[in-house]
Amino acid sequence: MEIIFQLARRFGHDWGKLNAESIWNEVRQLSPMHAGMSYKRLEELSGIQWPCYDETHPGEMYLHSRLWQEPLIGPRAPFHAAEFEPPVDELNEQYPIRLTTGRLLDSYNTGAQSEHFPSPLRRVATIDISPEDGERYNVGEGEKVRVSSRRGSVVAPVRFDPGLRPGLAFLSVHFHEQVATNDLTIDAVDPKSGTSEFKATAIRIEKYAEN
Repeated sequence: MEIIFQLARRFGHDWGKLNAESIWNEVRQLSPMHAGMSYKRLEELSGIQWPCYDETHPGEMYLHSRLWQEPLIGPRAPFHAAEFEPPVDELNEQYPIRLTTGRLLDSYNTGAQSEHFPSPLRRVATIDISPEDGERYNVGEGEKVRVSSRRGSVVAPVRFDPGLRPGLAFLSVHFHEQVATNDLTIDAVDPKSGTSEFKATAIRIEKYAEN
């Protein structure tokens, strides 16, 4: 926020002294789901679960509980019928494995908010596959493999995850300097939601020999 305030001043707008509470109050004015979460109430109640619509509201037990209230609070949840369409990145003999990407419990996206704090859960970036696929491709746990898609390839050590079904692999998005996961992913998006198809990449796994 300090950078935004400085930019405003350079454009001729003095927004005054940077103050977290006043910024939060502006958020409350613009977001009805946070309207009742003043600093005073947050301190008095030791936190409030949002949505919290006004300063008499205790906060919801979970995000969409309003949909079960009588009378209903706000609009009903919209539902739309949609025809199934398979992932753009098709599996074939050259790319037989479906790669899904995501977060790990102890990290958040690129690590900007978490990498400076130690965690007993943190581990090096790996390509997670089922033990059955380890046998199929003749690779061992900890062994480095080349992971390739139609857009690029990366090198990563193998980790066996019994929770993965054969034909499904997982890479985290946190550690680009270790494994550049998004060099593999596709930029296709869902036409209705705009969601990127990061969780449906077609890949293959090959032995990797270090020079």
